[in-house]
This record gives sequence, structure tokens and C-alpha cells, in this order.
Amino acid sequence: MSFRQSVLFYFMTALLALLPGRFASAADDPNIPVAGATRINPKDGAEMVFVPAGSFLMGDDYREDNPRRTVTLDAFWIYKNDVTVSQYRKFCQATGREMPPAPNWGWKDDHPVVNVSWDDAAAYCDWAGVALPTEAQWEKAARGTDGRTYPWGNGWDHEMLWSSAGEKRTSTAPVGSFPAGASPYGCLDMAGNVWQWCADWYDANYIKNASATNPTGPATGQYRVLRGGSWKGNFLNESYFRSTFRFNIASYIVPTLRCSFYGFRGVGAVRADLN
Repeated sequence: MSFRQSVLFYFMTALLALLPGRFASAADDPNIPVAGATRINPKDGAEMVFVPAGSFLMGDDYREDNPRRTVTLDAFWIYKNDVTVSQYRKFCQATGREMPPAPNWGWKDDHPVVNVSWDDAAAYCDWAGVALPTEAQWEKAARGTDGRTYPWGNGWDHEMLWSSAGEKRTSTAPVGSFPAGASPYGCLDMAGNVWQWCADWYDANYIKNASATNPTGPATGQYRVLRGGSWKGNFLNESYFRSTFRFNIASYIVPTLRCSFYGFRGVGAVRADLN
């Protein structure tokens, strides 16, 4: 090593020493959780799983409104399950908000809450100290980094989720009823049970020109994003349950709409105390 190279080497070593944590990873920083680590949101008791920072394959070549590309996200925590009836009732009791109309099968505490509009979901998340996921966060949590088709892998299997694609269903199921269908990070019901509201406005053309780093959706819009598919018998085609599918029927994605097959989950920032 020449004298000039030696000086450069020691200069860079000293510079890096002044930047602790800037290049740290979960492997060398005990303060950064590992993928799939869990924590509890003390506000509503929801279990959350950790999704590390980094890039993932978002979209599919077959979808014009969600073409395949590489997207990079900051780390985040996301609810392992959809928000339940019990959790939503706690929110209503704490805020004086009314419970939404009960579905035909009545309220069951361990089922996902339904008949919630986008505003209802956003209000709950604000109370719980979290937020609705961006659809980029939702998709990464659902499929991981390898571009898989469904949360559990690339092959369709109706036994991995609660839907009417294999057998007609007449209601929701208890959250987390299909552990074998978990996403790479451990999220459950990312396909089936209920469609899930995301933070973004829906625009069929937005993603084609969106930022490749932490995209948050259009600034304004008329419709909101729904992801994941549901129990409802209208949705029998397996494509509805792909992690890349964006619900694009205008009459179904109006943010004020309340349906017995719509629910949601929350996300939290890594450094948030969630208190």
C-alpha cells in the first residue's frame, strides 16, 4: 500500500467512525429489529411485525396500473392482523364514536371489523398512534422482496386464505385463521377475509411515474386504494388475491363506502414510541 493509499484508508476509517449507525444493519446494531420481529401497540393491543428498510420488487408485468419495478422503503412496523371488532369497539368507547352497522352475521370480537369507510379507518389509526399503510408498504409486507405472486408463494392455493374462490363463504373468519398463508414477515390475511384500505388515493397512471423511494400516492384524488381480496362471493378469480392487485372498479373504491368485506390494518414508524 502506497503512502497516498494509506492516508486515504485511515482518513476513510476515521470518517466512518464519526458516523455511527449510518451504515448499520440489524446484524451489527442491536437497536434495529430483525425481519418479522414483533411488538405490541400499547394503545390497542395489536401485535405488529417488523419490515426492514430496503428494496423490493413491486408490481407485475401483467398489470398496467402496477407495472413491475424496484421500490425502496424505509423500515416500518405493520399490524400482523386486520383490526378486529374488539379493538374497534375499544376505539369507539374511548372516542364516543358509534360502531358501524353490524354485518348480517353480527359482531364477533375476533373477526375483522367491517362496514368501515376510509375515514373510519384513518380515524382509528390516528387514535391508535399509527397510520394506514401506503400501498407500497402494504405490498412489501404482503409479498416480501422476491416478487412472489401471493403472500405464501407463487402457486394459487385456496386453502391458504379465507375466500369464496374454493368454497362459498357467507361471512368473515377470525383473524389469523390461516397461519400457513402468512407473508414472509408473518403478516396474516394479506389475501382474503377482507379488502384492506390503504392510505393512497387511487390513480391508474400514478405508479408508472411514481418515486422509486417511499412513494405515498397522488396528492389528491376521488378514490382510495383497496388491497388483498375478501371472503365475498363476487371475487372468485384468483387474480383478486395477488399481492399486486389494485382494486380498480370505481364504484367500489369510493372512500365513503362501507361494505361487509372491507377492513384495514395499521402501520407504525420504527422510531415511534406508539404511546
